[in-house]
Amino acid sequence: MQEPVVSGGARALVSLTATELAAALRERRVSAVEVLDAFLSRARAHNPAINAVVTWDEARARERARQADAALAKGELWGPLHGVPFTVKDTFSTQGLRTTSGHPLLAEYVPTEDATVVARLKAAGGILFGKTNLPPFAADFQTHGPLLGRTNNPHALERTPGGSSGGASASVAAGLTPFDVGSDIGGSVRLPAHFCGIVSIKPTENRVSNAGHIPDMPNGPRHVRHMACSGPLARSVADLRLILSIIEGADLRNPEVPPVAPLGAAKPRALKGLRLAWADTLGPFRADRETRELFHRFTAAARAEGVVVEETVPASQDFADLLDVWGLMEGGLVGVPLPPDAREAFRGQFLSLPNDLLAKSIVKGTHLDLTGMGETLSRRDGHIATLERFLSGWDAWMVPVSMTAAIAHAPFGHPVDVDGVPGSYLEVLGGFTSLFNATGSPVVVIPLGRTASGLPVGAQLVGRRWADGALP
Repeated sequence: MQEPVVSGGARALVSLTATELAAALRERRVSAVEVLDAFLSRARAHNPAINAVVTWDEARARERARQADAALAKGELWGPLHGVPFTVKDTFSTQGLRTTSGHPLLAEYVPTEDATVVARLKAAGGILFGKTNLPPFAADFQTHGPLLGRTNNPHALERTPGGSSGGASASVAAGLTPFDVGSDIGGSVRLPAHFCGIVSIKPTENRVSNAGHIPDMPNGPRHVRHMACSGPLARSVADLRLILSIIEGADLRNPEVPPVAPLGAAKPRALKGLRLAWADTLGPFRADRETRELFHRFTAAARAEGVVVEETVPASQDFADLLDVWGLMEGGLVGVPLPPDAREAFRGQFLSLPNDLLAKSIVKGTHLDLTGMGETLSRRDGHIATLERFLSGWDAWMVPVSMTAAIAHAPFGHPVDVDGVPGSYLEVLGGFTSLFNATGSPVVVIPLGRTASGLPVGAQLVGRRWADGALP
């Protein structure tokens, strides 16, 4: 064995990124058992206050860690994640391990097969040790529900970590896991990353298979064929690239997922000459004062480093119409196929928000027929073309994730304060993110800074479809 990976024991281990842990394990500077023990120990100490990890697979994880160490001792390497522990959002089916999607209907559901994302992480040598919390059927921008309880933001327990991948973001931010994989149809890996001060990526639509993700319901037809994406949440951009390279690519269980060129390692890029477009207001959505100040500070610093920076938006993009497209598809693809009682509950929660732009469109979507869906998809095509033409002139387009930093826990639909003015719940939390599910664009979230009260603020970096690896 070489020298220990770091001094400081378990606390130091849980501070390492997944990429750093993978390298240390390959070089046998630390054992898989030691790494798993470190994260389990931290989770036992901090998860009770946060409630991020809601289902455990400790016994199987310990056995797999022992096998990982034995394999390395014989010179066998399972893959790029050999011995690295991880968690996944409880929307992903896990063989022999309870999978609830946060809903009482599935409280006792135990799949017989892993979701494709989970299977690929395991095949790469990763060790699954837990499932993370979400709202019922992943249908909220906060994380709380009757089955699994409420998840708290590790930066401020009285605030939400966001949703629907709130347990994923809280567990990564608190050092309970090196990385997690969440899902996103309206902002669910991006809003939580922003609220918790970590990084995430929503890949290009259909870059990653959603086979085994709930919704759709187990053993039923696949309805959610548009907008929904699966992607990692982590503590470094290098981790996002590593994990995405493992889970991406063609899958016979999701035939619409094509073979894609491997993401590959990041290529060093000089800041000078990079082209960055940015905006803090998109149609009806405007970020709060502190977020706008952080955007101005960041763009000024980037310009000083030689980045070409311009505040601009696509001239012909009607963001209100694009949002309507998103809501119609969300209601039609997610709400309509639910079991009758769940469908009525889904529709009812949005009917309770009559003045919210997103809610109104979702409700309309629950009444779409095939002709209406076809018309909606055609409108979507036009928006995608408009945004792609705009993005072709830039390396990335930086826009807010949400109008605010993490909000205090509140009931679904409760007005959200933006610079002292009550704003509509879904518009404030999900207006900026939903737009890019409607276009299927890849989006990386990076930390931008903190508010005066110390809450993290992130930014979305939007890129051209299928150019995920080109995002800075």
